[in-house]
Amino acid sequence: MRQSAVSFYTKDQSGQLTLEGVVAQPDGDTGPWPAVVMCHPHPLFGGNMDNNVVLAITHALVDKGFATLRFNFRGVGNSQGEHTKGEREGEDVLSALEMLKAWPGVDGKRLGLAGYSFGSSVVLGNASAHKKAKALALISPPLRAVESTPLKKDKRPVFIISGDKDKLVQSDGLGPALDGFKHRPECQIVEGADHFWGGYEGQMVPQVCRFFAQQLT
Repeated sequence: MRQSAVSFYTKDQSGQLTLEGVVAQPDGDTGPWPAVVMCHPHPLFGGNMDNNVVLAITHALVDKGFATLRFNFRGVGNSQGEHTKGEREGEDVLSALEMLKAWPGVDGKRLGLAGYSFGSSVVLGNASAHKKAKALALISPPLRAVESTPLKKDKRPVFIISGDKDKLVQSDGLGPALDGFKHRPECQIVEGADHFWGGYEGQMVPQVCRFFAQQLT
């Protein structure tokens, strides 16, 4: 695996902000690769691009022949700007997709988008603006975000995975919430896993990789 520290611009009310990220790609292979942007959990609770779930998914995808971009939302780490509670972070995701699409070796027609916790809320709330992503994976998405997402009218494939011990997400309400989707997402509930996936990464990560492999390769 080869990793490259990158910076790219995102829109802000005052002009532009610079965000930091890391592109990872298969070693010794020139592509073209399918590629996935990964969005991290809530920054006010310590979430950033080096979160355990973010790292586990991005590294596993590279092992499967994908390129990945993980990045820090505005106001996190060395990314400029301030946290906006999800109001403007959708612009960051859009910029990340554009950046990864232009990366040498990436097949821009096979882009995926994944979010974990807060990251999944940003994806769900701005899905209509992220048309470059052909498939979306949501790890531990908050029920409120699932219930209100414009993805309900979307045709793109969506995969949702959560733990049955996740008290922050209300996993037991996901089933009824998905009934309102025009194209019902695939949903898996992992027995014993909580919101942080400690000790359960090995049950979650392969399912995310399987979904993207099916949809993008």
